[in-house]
Amino acid sequence: MNSGDCMNKEREKIILEMLLKKKRVTVKELSHTLYISEPSVRRDLADLEKQNLIKRIHGGAVLEETLISKNKIPFIIREYEQSSAKTIIAQKAADYVKDNDIVFLDASTSAFRIIPFLLSKANITVVTNGVRALTSLAEFNINTISTGGRLVNSCLALVGDEAYKTIDSINANIAFFSCRGLSDDGYLTDISPEEDYVRQRMIKNAEHAYLLCATDKFGKKYYHNLCHKDDIDGIISEMYT
Repeated sequence: MNSGDCMNKEREKIILEMLLKKKRVTVKELSHTLYISEPSVRRDLADLEKQNLIKRIHGGAVLEETLISKNKIPFIIREYEQSSAKTIIAQKAADYVKDNDIVFLDASTSAFRIIPFLLSKANITVVTNGVRALTSLAEFNINTISTGGRLVNSCLALVGDEAYKTIDSINANIAFFSCRGLSDDGYLTDISPEEDYVRQRMIKNAEHAYLLCATDKFGKKYYHNLCHKDDIDGIISEMYT
């Protein structure tokens, strides 16, 4: 990748971060923030739209939940959401892990963030359906089992019967997972049933299960119910555990 491509990718990251916070941005605003011309902004927006990450509108762009839903919340976007909160959550979650534990991690970026904090744990084994998690665990030389299964390209998650069989065959000590929203009436909700089916099995086959949930997800409800908060052991957020 040449220097121009790197600069373009960095601008795209900034644009996505702004859209995640504001949901709508203007070409003029982006031109001022990025210190580039408005035609350059429009080219960046066109590239992001081709990736099905945004929708261009007159004078700017929006990040629509319905558009993202079609792509199962691409991993590239989810990484930017509440990054500092996820680090705090990851540190808290790692404190629950003991030496010799078997740990389920789903394919969420929240669970992925826990991995560096597991280095202090002796003789643990991590079972995950997250492709990025598998790579990171290998780099940290942590004992790892892949669930196997069919790859969902947009979120780098392994799903399906093979993944279910692997999880069902393992008795874990603890499971960490995330979702898109925690409704006011206590339901953990998401937009990807396939990922939820994996999470449900992790919850069932672990002695303890914890939702990793930044507070900006509180009070939000999506169409698919993962489970109720009473079905798990607790919720770990950046504000409280």
